[in-house]
Amino acid sequence: TSFFLSYFQVSTGAYKRQVHEVPLGKQITDPALIEKITWATWTSILGDEVIGIWPRNADKADVNCACVTHAGLNIVTGDDFGLVKLFDFPCTEKFVSGYFILI
Repeated sequence: TSFFLSYFQVSTGAYKRQVHEVPLGKQITDPALIEKITWATWTSILGDEVIGIWPRNADKADVNCACVTHAGLNIVTGDDFGLVKLFDFPCTEKFVSGYFILI
């Protein structure tokens, strides 16, 4: 019998990224293991994969939400300034200028 492990990630109120194993809820802290996980969806504002969504001199609370497209090629963010921005995903280079989306 074969099985695969499932994981989920959360962003804490202290702006820490945590990864947990399902169904036990055990926290995974090994960066090498976390790096190997392929996520089915992504809505986190934290992690190496989204470091570029944060503008220079941003407060921790400036970026409020993020969602990767179904194709996994782009990520859309919303921030405290009422802006919706589009970035390539992953966005691993710091201070990337996203495309502004007018709504």
